[in-house]
Amino acid sequence: MTGRGLVAVLVLAGLAVTPAVADDVLHGHARRGAVYQTLAADSLTPRACAALCDADGTCQSWVWTRAELTGSEPACSLLSAAPTPYPAPGRVTGLSQAIASRIDAAAERPPSDREIPALRATLDGPH
Repeated sequence: MTGRGLVAVLVLAGLAVTPAVADDVLHGHARRGAVYQTLAADSLTPRACAALCDADGTCQSWVWTRAELTGSEPACSLLSAAPTPYPAPGRVTGLSQAIASRIDAAAERPPSDREIPALRATLDGPH
């Protein structure tokens, strides 16, 4: 299926899901590098872009760009990494649900035996 066809199917089928956590989407931000595919279509929204990323096992993050910046229609760039976001008006970026879930799981684990002394040193140090 072509990129436009997949966008249309996702938009029409209502599969444009909300990302796992609200903080996974940053309005007015983008990411540089690691772009392996860019799709453009009039019906493309940030949610549709997120759904395209979630449906692709290679995608770790995405960037949606509004039509005024592309010169024609909105664009969705799929990235094979999750580089640090930077301020970029007219763009929206987010993480794939798989990456967001991995980050959330890592954040909820207890500290390791190696990390505990470092955390204690931080708490005991000057503030």
